[in-house]
Amino acid sequence: MTVPGPLGGLSVPVLGPAAALAATSGSAVVLMTRWTLGLAEELSRHALTHPVALVPVRFDGPLAVVGPLLAPGAAACLSCTEFQRLATAGGRVPWRSPLLELAGVPSPALAGPLGALVQDLLAGARAAEDDGAAVVHVVHQARGTWSTHRPRPIGGCAVCHPLPADSATEPAPLPGAPRPLPDPYVLRVPNPRTAGPEGLREALHDERFGPVRGLFRSEDSAFSLTSALVTDGRPVDDGGYGRARDFADSERIALFEAVERYAGMRPTGRRTDLRASFAALGPDRALDPERLGLPDPAHHGHPASSTVPYAPGLELDWVRGWSLTRRRPLLVPEHVAYWDVPGAGRPRVVYESSNGCGLGSSPEEAALYGLFEVAERDAFLMAWYAATPLRRIQPPPDDPDTALLADRAAVAGYRLRLLDATNDFGIPAVVAVCRYEGSHPDAPRMLLAAGAHHDPRAAIRSAVAEVVTNVLESPGRSFAEDGARDPRRLRPMLERPELVVGLDDHVGLSALPEAAPRLEFLFADTPAVTADRAWPGAPEPVADLAALLTATVERLARAGLEVVTVDQTEPGLRDRLGLHCVKVVVPGALPMTFGHVNRRTRGLPRLLEVPHRLGRTPRPQRHEDLALHPHPFP
Repeated sequence: MTVPGPLGGLSVPVLGPAAALAATSGSAVVLMTRWTLGLAEELSRHALTHPVALVPVRFDGPLAVVGPLLAPGAAACLSCTEFQRLATAGGRVPWRSPLLELAGVPSPALAGPLGALVQDLLAGARAAEDDGAAVVHVVHQARGTWSTHRPRPIGGCAVCHPLPADSATEPAPLPGAPRPLPDPYVLRVPNPRTAGPEGLREALHDERFGPVRGLFRSEDSAFSLTSALVTDGRPVDDGGYGRARDFADSERIALFEAVERYAGMRPTGRRTDLRASFAALGPDRALDPERLGLPDPAHHGHPASSTVPYAPGLELDWVRGWSLTRRRPLLVPEHVAYWDVPGAGRPRVVYESSNGCGLGSSPEEAALYGLFEVAERDAFLMAWYAATPLRRIQPPPDDPDTALLADRAAVAGYRLRLLDATNDFGIPAVVAVCRYEGSHPDAPRMLLAAGAHHDPRAAIRSAVAEVVTNVLESPGRSFAEDGARDPRRLRPMLERPELVVGLDDHVGLSALPEAAPRLEFLFADTPAVTADRAWPGAPEPVADLAALLTATVERLARAGLEVVTVDQTEPGLRDRLGLHCVKVVVPGALPMTFGHVNRRTRGLPRLLEVPHRLGRTPRPQRHEDLALHPHPFP
């Protein structure tokens, strides 16, 4: 039955959803003024399995959304495009619920333009989908504006692009092929597909469909700062952040980090399909969760904790990883490999962050940078929980960026101090601390950041850029009542650390004047040395990234540490941009956690032994000797 609708004169029938679901041939428009996500899935499955071409025109408040073309072999379907569109609302709608109902009223004044967009889609969409993207037009009826979008089913789609089962794939050995470097002092392989921000922006940024839903520049930052917010359906703003001398470079870095964040949240390349207990799998097949450091049993059941007590017989979801140390496959708990896996009934025994996620133009490059991040956080947390003074590093006199940033911090009233946190990882690690020496009563008293890299100067620049950026951004943080940095909200956390639940709590608590005693070890009068004396001969030139990764893994093996990777790569971004994402897990390393009850310091003997081996403590420590205050890491 043909349903009249305000779409002007069309050469194809306009059907209601029920009639469209009964159609088995031909082309038609599907008019949807009141609909659900479940209906969107039904229409998509019907069109994919019948010789039809359907153009859905649906209404959502003031919006009229035209497309994508639904037909066998379509680049994307109505189900996945709507999931992505609604996820950009930032968690304000239950975008995963098939019962979510949407509705809107067509504007008679826009009947002609809407009909023209439908005809355009029918006439040219097939040619436009050759690059794997669908075409969707969005009309804002209240404003009389429209825009064209090219969404892709990023991370697969259960309806039109289902992901392969994880158990059906074998992890690729790492390191794999040689990765020669044209510049032995730059540990990034040139990638012409990501050389400039324009191509990356076009491939990644779409304010309606993502995967990057917002790009923002901070004009008053220490460096050019760009934020790239990802489409993840959560109410918080999250994504990538780029700091560089100019906005072109900072945007590129931010987009890279946004891809890394997106791919690291949940599986986007394979579908997890193994649930078993570690007791059933055994240590030859699976990574023992106890080696990862478990939460303190005293915090089990706390409202701020999202974990359950671990027992070897507890069934968990597992994904396939690769042990670079043993050079063979090794199963990893899914919630360790990915830091924000959705869904109830999926028990987690540890809190996991994005720590160890790396992005690169090859799997080896991604794994190396993921390993640098693990080393950075491990080095800082080892010094923090052991409260051991660190030797000072003099800012490199030939590094104008570090000098410029130190001056910017000084203008704001902060003195910059660099500390050598390198430990048994053997990867140069630096902590940059800014201490307030001004007179403003509400200024944060201390902020810090860290960096780790094969090149110590790169580690210094990374740490300094982050901490000084945070210093200059701190006045913009909310000091209002119950705001992120409200001292009245934060002070109770000094005595009740379990109240520390998020990143702002961690940073704000240690910025209070009352927290100064627990920070004094960072300002001890330790010897000051140059970077050349701290790391003699560093950085050694690198001819091949794969060789550097192999040498680093072998050095960690001699220290008793295993390196495990999980390929988090999203296939579409790999094929179009040549980008790979790898999660690096080093059992025994100190994991970065947020929320004090999620702290993982139990069962990690390195935390007790390595500071003594490094000469930082007079004897090996006991767990009760540790300064288990909430860390101030940003």
